[in-house]
Amino acid sequence: MRVSKRFPLAVHSLLFVAVLSPKRRVTSTLVADSTESNPVTVRNIFLNLSENGLLVAAAGKNGGVRLAREPKDITLWDIYQAVETNDVEEIFKLHETDSDCPVGKNFYHILYPHMASAVNAMKTDMEQVTLETLADELKCLLKDMKPEDDTPCSGD
Repeated sequence: MRVSKRFPLAVHSLLFVAVLSPKRRVTSTLVADSTESNPVTVRNIFLNLSENGLLVAAAGKNGGVRLAREPKDITLWDIYQAVETNDVEEIFKLHETDSDCPVGKNFYHILYPHMASAVNAMKTDMEQVTLETLADELKCLLKDMKPEDDTPCSGD
């Protein structure tokens, strides 16, 4: 499957905002430094996330971004759809086939249902993971859990 770097950058960006924005102003430059990417690329990701109701951006000197929804209400599928296509034919690029060939003329018809099933499975799995889950996992990795935080690290 073809997935560009936009999806991981979008997840990274939203996770960055979810974890750090209450404590500091989050900008495209700050996220670009964290992702080792270009601030323009990050701004484009921010734009897609904003257009899809996941992020609120304010321009200017005191600008920055914040989540448009609670982390528990943002799934990996929401993020994926904001920056990638969910069109089966775009995810799985098929080659041209010879319509006179018995394999070529039927290839798409026999393969497409299986490709659609794979995309549906990806969607189902990604809908189960929220930004809040990732933020909690990150906190556990950083060992930065506060005593009042009631989310235990796995394995504790």
